[in-house]
Amino acid sequence: MTGVIWLNSDMPPLTEESLIHFATHCFKNLHLKCSTIKMYICGIRYKYLENGKPSIFSDSSDKLYRLDALYRGIKKNEKKSTKPRLPITFTILKDICQFLRKGYYTPYVDILLEAACVTAYFGFLRCGEFTVLHSFDSECNVSIEDIRFFKDKVTFHLKASKTDPFREGVDIHLFASGASVCPVLSLERYMDYRDRKFKDSKSQDAFFVMENRKALTRNYFISSLKIYLPYLDTTQTYIMVTAFALEQAPQQVRKLKITLFRHSDGGHSVILAI
Repeated sequence: MTGVIWLNSDMPPLTEESLIHFATHCFKNLHLKCSTIKMYICGIRYKYLENGKPSIFSDSSDKLYRLDALYRGIKKNEKKSTKPRLPITFTILKDICQFLRKGYYTPYVDILLEAACVTAYFGFLRCGEFTVLHSFDSECNVSIEDIRFFKDKVTFHLKASKTDPFREGVDIHLFASGASVCPVLSLERYMDYRDRKFKDSKSQDAFFVMENRKALTRNYFISSLKIYLPYLDTTQTYIMVTAFALEQAPQQVRKLKITLFRHSDGGHSVILAI
C-alpha cells in the first residue's frame, strides 16, 4: 500500500494487483506456504465484507484469475519435505521379536504384537488387512474362523483387501520355517494364550484382539511399533508399516519400479515387476 493515501476511518483500496504483491511478499520474503497465504487473504476478505466496504470481493462473480495462477505457481515451487519410508526387513523383524520376547508390555500384548508382525511379514500383508480402523466387521475383517492350523503350515483367509474390491477372498499359506522367527510358531503361541485368556470366544470374533478384547486397531499397532522401534539395534528410523516384506524381493527386482499385490495363484502372494 506504499504511496496510497486513504482516510483513517476508511479501509484501504484493494485490487487484485495489491493481493498479488502481498502473496509474492509472503512467499519470497516470509517463506510461507500457499495454504497459509490463502488463509491470510481470506482474513483480508473477511474484514472487508464485515465492514461492508466495496472491494474486489464484493462481487462474487468476479474471478481472480491471476491470483489463482499465482497460487498454483507458489504451490509448485514449495519445497516438499518428505521423510524416507523404509520397509520392515527381516533383520528388523528379528530384532522386534527378540525385543518383545524379553518383555516390554504385558505378556499377552508382547505375544500379540509379535504374531501380528510375523504374520504381516510372511503374508505380505498391508497394515489394514490384519487390523481394523475403528470397529470390527466379521464380513471383511479377520476372524478366528479364518485361521486354520495344520501340521506344517497355517492358512490365513483374507476376506477383503485393496486388490480384492469384490471380496472374493484369498487363502494365504504361512509355512513353518523352523527358525527363531516362524509364523506358525508365533501364531500357535498367540492362539494358545488367546484361548486361555478369552475362553468364551466365538469363531466369528476378531482373531487379533487387544487386552480389552477389542479388535486390534491400526492406530494401536502402528503407535506400539513406533514406541519400541527406537530401542532396536538399527539405524533405520523411518519405517513403512503399510506394507511388509519388501526386502524379500530379489535384488534385481528391487532395483526396478515394483508393485506388491496379491494374486490368486494357489493362494500365494507374489511380486510382479512393472
